[in-house]
Amino acid sequence: MSSKTLSKWSSSNMGLACTHAISGIGFAVALACGRNTEVGSMTDLCFKERSRSRSQKHQKQISYYMLLVAIVCFILLFLTTGFEHGHIVYEVNLSLLIGLTPVYLPFILYWGLRRTRKEMGRKQCHVRNLRATCTLGLSTVIVSDLVGTMTKRRMRVSEIFVDMGLLSVDNLDVSAQSPRFIELIRASVLCNDAVICPGNIGVPKMQKDMYGNILDIALLKFGLMILPSIDLLRHDHEKVANKHYNSEDKVQVTVHRTRDADGHLKLVLLMKGHCEVVIRRCSTFAIRDEELPLDEQLQEIILSLADGLLEAGRHVRAFAYKELSDELEFRRFSQVNTGLEGGEYKYRDYLAVDTYSLRFLGMIATYNPPRSTIPKAVDRCRAAGIKLIVVTQRKPKMAKALAVDVGILPAPSDTFQAVNLKRMPPTAEVVDMSQYADEKPQHQRRHIEQLILNQQDLVCAATSTDQLHWIADACRRLGAVVSVIGGTLHDTPAMRSSHVGVAKYGSAVMCEASADLILLDTSFATLVSVVGDSRLLFENLKKALAYCLATNICNILVYLFFFLLGIPLYIHIMDELILAFLVNLVPALTLIYEPPEENLMLQMPKVYDDFLLNSRLFFVSHILVGTIEAAAVFMTYFVFMADKGFLPRTLVALNIAWHDDMLDDITDSFGQEWSSEARRQLECQVSSLCLMSLAVMQCTNLVLTKTGRANLLAHGFRNWLLSLAVLLLICLCVQLCIMDSTVCLRLEGTNELHFGHFLLTNCPFMILLVFIETTRRYFIRLFPDSWLELATMY
Repeated sequence: MSSKTLSKWSSSNMGLACTHAISGIGFAVALACGRNTEVGSMTDLCFKERSRSRSQKHQKQISYYMLLVAIVCFILLFLTTGFEHGHIVYEVNLSLLIGLTPVYLPFILYWGLRRTRKEMGRKQCHVRNLRATCTLGLSTVIVSDLVGTMTKRRMRVSEIFVDMGLLSVDNLDVSAQSPRFIELIRASVLCNDAVICPGNIGVPKMQKDMYGNILDIALLKFGLMILPSIDLLRHDHEKVANKHYNSEDKVQVTVHRTRDADGHLKLVLLMKGHCEVVIRRCSTFAIRDEELPLDEQLQEIILSLADGLLEAGRHVRAFAYKELSDELEFRRFSQVNTGLEGGEYKYRDYLAVDTYSLRFLGMIATYNPPRSTIPKAVDRCRAAGIKLIVVTQRKPKMAKALAVDVGILPAPSDTFQAVNLKRMPPTAEVVDMSQYADEKPQHQRRHIEQLILNQQDLVCAATSTDQLHWIADACRRLGAVVSVIGGTLHDTPAMRSSHVGVAKYGSAVMCEASADLILLDTSFATLVSVVGDSRLLFENLKKALAYCLATNICNILVYLFFFLLGIPLYIHIMDELILAFLVNLVPALTLIYEPPEENLMLQMPKVYDDFLLNSRLFFVSHILVGTIEAAAVFMTYFVFMADKGFLPRTLVALNIAWHDDMLDDITDSFGQEWSSEARRQLECQVSSLCLMSLAVMQCTNLVLTKTGRANLLAHGFRNWLLSLAVLLLICLCVQLCIMDSTVCLRLEGTNELHFGHFLLTNCPFMILLVFIETTRRYFIRLFPDSWLELATMY
């Protein structure tokens, strides 16, 4: 290894890299073992603890809330243990526990995650980890690769350099081309690992299915248009040796056995690879009908042209040719495929071939066009306050060209006004990460942190595996919520260290196994679109919780009135269960399907307000809405009891005596005596009335909770599930008027509840609730960022 190179993986004379040598025989010196190897370091990074997801924080918050409710109810039970008739005391405490315990919160959270997962699946984003559907909307940084995610995975040939001329494929006349052009195309088809899949007989040429990497497929498809028969060409030029392309050598070498015009056997060596690597192995250059020496001046001209193509975002491959005339080489390769050699040793002798003194044929440039949806997705990403970090192993020139194509960087011709209109950072540049590769890890991390803090958007070229992981880790340590898009085994450590790991479909098995989301269409625009779904989930979850928690203040006040004032009022346990599941849970689930009331992708990520249960939500649900609902319940109760003969002053301090079965002479305000059975019947009716009042008020609250800021009429009623939930609550109230309460089925007598009289009692409170909530939303819209929004906008 060179003494000037500190990184063993970036050294040019590394022969074997740990477990990448999986077959064959080789001799080498072991430079690293265990965790110091490339695979060992990736394994060590992959087994680090994952960052906590957003839903885990929500579940922990809900657990704390449920634990606090249980502790408070236990303390109240302990304080009220000394009362007479302990069975009614325990029943009232149990009723309060059931009424305050948010048993519906886990169901709402799970249903919201499940519904969002289904919506993401419709947008070609498969969710492997249900928790990631909520965390994704909180992302402040997205680390993405450039090729494949923002560009199409279908390359096409764009330019051809042959005979010292650069030809454009768009206006190419094949019939007017020289034999050197045909020779170059034949070389691109032969020195090629792509094959046409079986079963494509009769399929048009450009629609045939092919197997191989996207660059080889592009060259093969272009050869299909130029050459008459590729199958015949490959049959006449039998491949007897093949050195596959790799990132270390940057060339592919093939040896073909064919026959000349006189029928004599000959061997042809073809080379394909990066221009600067191939041109160093060439000594001549064929121009039209003459062969010229490839001097340094000519090499500089060709290399400068290749650099220009790279700056334009082209993938350039150079081709070279040589006939093997050495007798030893001829004898070695002429014995291949004659039955004397085993199949697995078929291509073992390619290293012995002299790959120098070649004849330069020309260059073919391919273009990987960007997806049409990417520029708009990048703009949405910037508008949503999400920092975009693009990481690629490509060279800086090509990375810059591709970044300009997809709209990440401004084009050199863009004016300052155009840059501002596109929300592009005017000073953004491509960072060559290879310049930091020789520094120590702690110094590289410091440079990465400075780049993240100084650049609005960042494009990192020539990035190594360690640097990709350090980028994700640095963003997380700086307080960002990171989502990483990867597709190879080397991306797995960065995906594991992020909050949300996103894999592309068809990527490495380890990469997909470590991912939370899988992009089925491998498009960056798909991820940006599902960020909006995740944000909508968070907003709708808070609406559902605000709706459900509005009944808590009524349960608390009923409990206080029972013990402090002695009012014989409490909601039966069965009615509490109906309230929790039919009145609260089922309608709250329909709020999950509510469409967005405003453009969520124009808002900043709510990193510092990442709480489902916050003080503003408790204030609106308990103080503004809950007190009005409680007032409606108490008004209904006192009106009904007064109608039966019990004025409010008569009910004070009557809680224990009311439930004493031995007392049959309790008198009302008009001197009428009430037996224990009559009181029990009246108590069942009162419990039904309280449930009906809460159901009617919650029905009004459900419609109002559709929006948090927008006008209800302008927002519309597109959520038909919520309309069914409103109908359910109305039917429940009517049913309670027709039938006895579920706790009174064992008693004789009719319900004697009148729905019209009940509505007249609750209508003023319904109108008051509509007026207060509508007025609050109006002033929030009229005065944005005012104290009212800061205090009540949950």
